[in-house]
Amino acid sequence: MTDAGTSGRLNDQPKVLAVDDTEDNLDLLEFALRKKSMDIVRASSGAECLEMAVKHKPDIILLDIQMPDMDGFETLRRLRHNPETMKIPVIFLTAAKRDPKSIEEGLLLGASEYLTKPIDMDELFVRINSIFKLYKIERELEETKAKFMAMLVHDLRSPLGGIKSVFELLIDLSKEGKASGPEILQIIESALLSSTGLLDLVNDLLDLSKYQAGQVRLDRATVDIGAVIEMSVSGFSVSFSNKEVKLAKEYGQGLPMVSLDPRKISQVITNLVSNALKFTPKGGTVTIQTFPGKLPGIAQQGAVSVSIADTGIGIKAEEIPLLFSHYRQASSAKHVKDKGTGLGLAICKLIVEAHGGTIGISSILGKGTTFTFTLPVAQSTSQS
Repeated sequence: MTDAGTSGRLNDQPKVLAVDDTEDNLDLLEFALRKKSMDIVRASSGAECLEMAVKHKPDIILLDIQMPDMDGFETLRRLRHNPETMKIPVIFLTAAKRDPKSIEEGLLLGASEYLTKPIDMDELFVRINSIFKLYKIERELEETKAKFMAMLVHDLRSPLGGIKSVFELLIDLSKEGKASGPEILQIIESALLSSTGLLDLVNDLLDLSKYQAGQVRLDRATVDIGAVIEMSVSGFSVSFSNKEVKLAKEYGQGLPMVSLDPRKISQVITNLVSNALKFTPKGGTVTIQTFPGKLPGIAQQGAVSVSIADTGIGIKAEEIPLLFSHYRQASSAKHVKDKGTGLGLAICKLIVEAHGGTIGISSILGKGTTFTFTLPVAQSTSQS
């Protein structure tokens, strides 16, 4: 057994564990894989394969089927029963004639591919690279999921802890005969604020799951987009006044009517305006504009765009592509007291796309951010 390259991993090439009871076959595989700059670990038996898989955490295992003591099928079965190795992709290699039953058994055990000897190295490299790309995507998704769950637990725990503390305080005050007066009102308002944040998070999660599952029905109406904007921002006047931020509205003239679900598009506008206000300092401006838009495959004047621009802190260029991902927030959000759930923009994107539209963002760090979404106009309007 030899271990090549265990001191460092190549980010763009997989680490391969080659398993064969014939040294010549291992030599051939190692020579070919090294030419492609791949890391390789060798094992000459099923038992050694199990040991090396745990020790070296390969990205792919090339596993010979016909081996003494423990054949490839039993080796794969044991790999799949070990939590540390159960998800490592395995390519079966065999000198035997392709047998449909053997192929079926291997695939049922979780093999990714089934190649016969003598191995066509070009085909092997294609298989390795394609499987490795999928494996990396799967690992990245698992890491994202783990981070998502960690943040979710944190965001659930915070408001629940606040509510629990409020009730404990109320109980103590009641025992002391002090459960009255303006102080009690402040305590109850604190509990209400925590419970509202918790409810927002739960509603965002429910919305996200419904859109991802395609279970949301759009109650479309043919409306003036300006009217939807006015409805959406009507509740912000006090917030803008308190923060001393100006809200400007510039509506394009003669825009066609739009076919949309007013409540859901209002949710998008409310979320984007709330974000703009949140990140705009005192004395700044949030500007809402409407104008003719463009959508792929739709004739000119067949779409309407809405932009919401702020003069806030802006977003780093490298963070912009990540903002519509679940639970992702710009690093600048760390400096804002009310950071939200981190799901709002992902939900906005799903709502707009459910309407057949698009949403995008442009930003200059330190100068401001503009979100723009575009929706197709009502069909009868676009046809006329």
